[in-house]
Amino acid sequence: MFRNYLKTALRNLRRQASSTVLNVLGLTLGIAASLILFLLVRYHSSFDTFHAKKDRIYRVNTTSKGNSGNDYTSGVPSVLPEAFRLDFPEAEEVTFTSYRAGGLITVHGPVGEPKKYEEERGISYVQPNFFSIFDRAVLHGSIDKALDEPNEAVLSRSWAIKYFGREDALGEVFRYDNRDFKVTAIMEDPPANTDVPISVMLSYITVKKELDDHGWNSIWSDEHCYFLLREGASLSEIEARIPAFVEKYLGKDNRDGQTFILQPLLEIHFDDRFGNYNYNTVSKNAILALSLIGVFLLLTACINFINLSTAEAVKRSKEVGIRKSLGSTRRQLVVQFLGETTLVTVAAAVLAVALAQFSLRFLNPFLDLHLAIAPSDTLLWGFLFTTVVVVALVSGLYPSLVVSAFNPVLALKNKMGNRGSSGFFLRRGLVVMQFFISQFLVIATLVIISQNNYFRSKDLGFRKEAIVTVPIPVSESPSDTVRGSKMKTLRDELMRVPGVELASLSNTPPSSGSVSGTGFSIEGNPDFFETQVKAIDGNYLDLYGLQLVAGTNLQDLDTAQGFLVNEKLARVTGHANPAEMVGKRIDMWGKKLPVVGVVRDFHTVSLHTPIEATILLNRIRNYRTLSVQIRPGEFQTTLATIQKMWETTYPEYIFSYEFMDQSIQEFYESESKLSALLTAFTSLAIFIGCLGLFGLASFMANQKTKEIGIRKVLGASVNHILLIFSREFVVLIVVGFAAAAPVAWYLMNEYLSEFAYKITLGPELFLGGLTLTLLVAGATVGYRSVRAALVNPVDSLRSE
Repeated sequence: MFRNYLKTALRNLRRQASSTVLNVLGLTLGIAASLILFLLVRYHSSFDTFHAKKDRIYRVNTTSKGNSGNDYTSGVPSVLPEAFRLDFPEAEEVTFTSYRAGGLITVHGPVGEPKKYEEERGISYVQPNFFSIFDRAVLHGSIDKALDEPNEAVLSRSWAIKYFGREDALGEVFRYDNRDFKVTAIMEDPPANTDVPISVMLSYITVKKELDDHGWNSIWSDEHCYFLLREGASLSEIEARIPAFVEKYLGKDNRDGQTFILQPLLEIHFDDRFGNYNYNTVSKNAILALSLIGVFLLLTACINFINLSTAEAVKRSKEVGIRKSLGSTRRQLVVQFLGETTLVTVAAAVLAVALAQFSLRFLNPFLDLHLAIAPSDTLLWGFLFTTVVVVALVSGLYPSLVVSAFNPVLALKNKMGNRGSSGFFLRRGLVVMQFFISQFLVIATLVIISQNNYFRSKDLGFRKEAIVTVPIPVSESPSDTVRGSKMKTLRDELMRVPGVELASLSNTPPSSGSVSGTGFSIEGNPDFFETQVKAIDGNYLDLYGLQLVAGTNLQDLDTAQGFLVNEKLARVTGHANPAEMVGKRIDMWGKKLPVVGVVRDFHTVSLHTPIEATILLNRIRNYRTLSVQIRPGEFQTTLATIQKMWETTYPEYIFSYEFMDQSIQEFYESESKLSALLTAFTSLAIFIGCLGLFGLASFMANQKTKEIGIRKVLGASVNHILLIFSREFVVLIVVGFAAAAPVAWYLMNEYLSEFAYKITLGPELFLGGLTLTLLVAGATVGYRSVRAALVNPVDSLRSE
């Protein structure tokens, strides 16, 4: 019996070759996209789930009242962990990490020049009990005392091989942060799906004293406190005592409303308020959106299958009539037609796996991931099997029920009308649903692309073109005087280079991912305010084109003698006229200095957040960045000269640079990648929908062959024939648009609400989506319609 079903199914699929190809192609694309999205969603959902105690691990975050709402940071004062350990016995372990991201690591070999490695991330000072909370296997050495003493280090396996050429590098020495560190243990590499990606662990006791001297008033966003909740202990009890803890250590005069929030480890990856060491938080809404897109693409492919199957059901009416006359039951017919659907779905699944594997070769480098379809991945194969079963049932069950229900008498008399069948109205509804999905995705894509274009074109309040930023080594000299003299000499010499317009020293460029903040008060106002702080020299305003609206520029001094402020700070402190700020004395960091000028507002961070109050001052000890404006057309030669002069000044370090405009674009890298992904999947949804449209248009052309011939004999033009074909599809597209537009408007407004600066959702975006869909659908239907309209009526009517 099975062999008979299989043989019959293969014959029918071969007989309906065009429909079979369309169905297989549509399902292949839908299943392949769903596989890729499954891998992507699973990857982001798996962050730090491998820790055995993951459900009891929490991070302590800091929040305070800012000028534009609450400010959030994952950093805490370096003295907090010890106080937290004493005041909250519910915490079984409390550990602290001072993440340094990257830096220069120098390895001195037995012979030759020392090897230098400029690391961008992965280095952190860590307390020994880190391994009591987090799972990281130790491959060599003992972790019990590996980080107990100053200047000790634990390396990951791959970094040990990179530095010393072997995995077992115990006892080797490397230099970092002007200190020599001895390797005391080797651990496994951190997995890709962790928000604590530390590859070089340095003993925290090495820097404990200097960090503790900062006290409770200093917070750095990369200094984190984690704790392990005791089994049976209540987190709510700790949270209830946090206000008393804050009052005890920060005092009642906590003017910026600072407090602490306890965050589960498994929530870190999805909360962009605080961030993580990976700088790649993904919201749960984004995970949900990716999941829904996968479902939508599969649903679109299934709709194609159902539409084509029910449309062609009439062709098989005689076959059904004969089978029923010979004694076939409805159950047997349903099994036969479901078998055909299953064959198509299995074939599509096999092709989809190959297509997904091929696509990952391009997707992984784009997203900087390592997604893979592995033979041992039982969860993935289980997902694929479930997808095949569900798709086969969803795609094949209704068409098989429709076909198997044909009356054998009417079927043998060829009186089964397609328009009168229930499948006709279902096809209309499914086409509407298909275009609802497609047009929603088109509108969403247009909104995201428009928002990205807005990011690129918006005036940020400063010049960013033709400017190169070069990092200045932080710890290259123990003396601030010597370090300051070297960097100023380098800056002044660079300004004599023919291709250099101007050079400036500062802690950061105007817009940066690194922000320094503090509190201040101003004479004549009893309130306390929050502000960002930038250390700059006298060339900073001219180089970046920052505009003075009142007062004068700062002089080129080593220490602050006055402050520059932005317009936002003037407004926050109650000065509508910026000129009123000039001469006012600001109390900050124990110094009361006058405001010498006010600059026009500029964006200090990405456009996700509003402009904050900002103070600019001279402070040479904080300078970390050398900015150089280069004359157009002289980039290569000038950059080579800058590198040579920089390396002469800092021979122990590795030269690097970044173009200012490119660094700003990195703020919106996640949006750009989302836009590209959504564009790809939207195009896929439209293409799958067009496959179905093409199939339906072909079916209509075949059904209406004689009608078209008669109309042409009676004088109908080609345009009239085209109108007959396209009229119904246009109506269905418009109905789908009417349903998609309000949903897209609501959800895209929710998406845009995450940005402080955003586009306005105007009718042109929605009409653009409708127009694009009509053009693509029109081209698809039009091609098949023109072919039908151009057939000679003599040929189409010859059988009559």
